[in-house]
Amino acid sequence: MARYAQRLIREKIETTPGTPVATAATDAIMARNVTLRNLEAEYQARDFAVGIEGAQGEDVYNIHAGAEYDIEAAPPATAGQPPLYGHLLRSSGFAQAIDDGDIVFTPLPEGQVIPTTTLQLRNGALMQNVAGCRGSVAFTAETGRKPFFRFNRRGRYAAPVAFTPEAHDFSGWPRALTCTPENMFAHTLGGVTLPVRSFSWNDGRQPRVDTYMNLEGTTLGPRNVTGSMTVRWPDLAAKDLLAAIRSGVTEPLVWTLGRDAGTVLTISAPQVQIKFAGEQDIEGDLGVTLDLVFLPTAAGNDDIEIRFS
Repeated sequence: MARYAQRLIREKIETTPGTPVATAATDAIMARNVTLRNLEAEYQARDFAVGIEGAQGEDVYNIHAGAEYDIEAAPPATAGQPPLYGHLLRSSGFAQAIDDGDIVFTPLPEGQVIPTTTLQLRNGALMQNVAGCRGSVAFTAETGRKPFFRFNRRGRYAAPVAFTPEAHDFSGWPRALTCTPENMFAHTLGGVTLPVRSFSWNDGRQPRVDTYMNLEGTTLGPRNVTGSMTVRWPDLAAKDLLAAIRSGVTEPLVWTLGRDAGTVLTISAPQVQIKFAGEQDIEGDLGVTLDLVFLPTAAGNDDIEIRFS
């Protein structure tokens, strides 16, 4: 009898986009808040005039599969190497590069092929190998909690096969640092430190399988990075937030967790516009929530950077 606790996912990068590859226990993902989408589709009632009352069957269109899940924003298992979930960032439209020993992810330039993965869904009753997976990505960090990336993955539906039990070892997966003062190195907007309660962003993409009738594959749609942060409202002399909002200026944003080499995660953006989203009571302190719009520079594809150092 299948048990809910047997739910698990594996993902492995594909050599040729859309061509499935075999996954192994070492490809298992240490994920939480997992939702398996074993079959998604669009349904349309046949609605023929047949001379009698009663329901009619529905036609099934655009059958596909996928999953949504969170992964802790942990550092790489080995310094100078990508994190164990680097292939998920790459198949979410990010280019991976090395910069002076750091692993850096930035938006992939337009026109370049986004890599794909084979996603295996396992639930104790069956297994499915979903090929050609791509997806969107979001990030959330809250005070006193571990930050995480949320991935929304979609790919080509595959018929299930019988479940085969197999041991999976997650001891090699690092845990993320907790967002606490001893771990936080920086959170600045325009070079001014703002005490931060929460910080989040998402890429604005919507994965869709088979957008065209004669072209197979998962498309992500346009990137539009937006976010939010709740901070303690600074004194006017330190930073005039309302003036910045009213004028629509853009300023660089830097969020850095970690102080020791090999454990540092930095998310930065060169041009962020802030919008007023309301005041907040932060345990008695006056806070403010700001909506964020991440803009690229004239160079393009630099609206956000994820750096492991």
